[in-house]
Amino acid sequence: MNIWKGKVLTDVPFGHVLVFSGIVKPNPNKISLDLTDNINVKNESETVYLKLEANFRENQIIRSMFQPGEGWQQEEISKNWKCEGPKNPLVPGQTFTFRIAVLQKCFEIYVNDNIYGTFEFVKFPKQIQYVMIYGDFEKITQFHHRMLFPLVFPKGLICTEKLAFQSDVPRKYEAGTVVAMECIAKGPPTTEFSICFQCNDTGRVILKFHVNFNTTTVVRSYQRDDCSYSTDDEETEGEFPFQRGKLFKIAFGIGDKAFIIAVNGQYFTYYNYPVRCFSISTLKCLTNQVGDFQVRSIEYHSDSPLLARVEKLSLI
Repeated sequence: MNIWKGKVLTDVPFGHVLVFSGIVKPNPNKISLDLTDNINVKNESETVYLKLEANFRENQIIRSMFQPGEGWQQEEISKNWKCEGPKNPLVPGQTFTFRIAVLQKCFEIYVNDNIYGTFEFVKFPKQIQYVMIYGDFEKITQFHHRMLFPLVFPKGLICTEKLAFQSDVPRKYEAGTVVAMECIAKGPPTTEFSICFQCNDTGRVILKFHVNFNTTTVVRSYQRDDCSYSTDDEETEGEFPFQRGKLFKIAFGIGDKAFIIAVNGQYFTYYNYPVRCFSISTLKCLTNQVGDFQVRSIEYHSDSPLLARVEKLSLI
């Protein structure tokens, strides 16, 4: 069973939407998604505001919630709102998308970009902090947190390269924000991957963190005004802390003047901002044609002091 975890940067109030996409395994049994206030303790101590369970053997999607001391409640097993649609629209071996909008009295649930149904709150889910997806999926390829209005699709998410994962949040990264990711890169010795942070106003990459296993180099660079890259701007100093096929955790901290980067609990390097005026709320992960890059978890944090937290948050 695969498990994917995500921590949101901000609260998820009325008018916000969470979007998740991934790939179903060829012979699945179940895929579940929990919106909760905590994933670091046992079920008895957390509130699950919404649980979606796509059951392939029974061809249905079950909705429920969990409250400490009260257990699981409000289980709903109903047909797809679209009368002509399947009870479980997820297809083995294919991509899937869950989109969950927070309305005044209920969650509105979309599956594969089609309305599926709703789920009423017992109490308003203002304390959603975490998401956990578990079950029979190959990988999760996107995790977005947006506002319903205005519905903005960031320029940084429009990509013609081989995209492995992408995520955006409803506000720009302020100084003190840390993005921490558990990842694994698989493939032959020529495997490469990049983690890119983009300015939403211009679409330019402010930091391209590029890992090349063939040359055992980590290149840090950025896009110039004409969106080109130049070898004159590249930084390559430092060790090579990555191994193909081995899980690693990397954290990027947003400082006053630079990114601060740590890998597996150790400070790695810093990267000065190439421009001063930018608004980052989007990241995307790319790989070359032979590589397979997966993000197993992503966390957004926004408190301080920065350096100590970057190192700590990069611990596996």
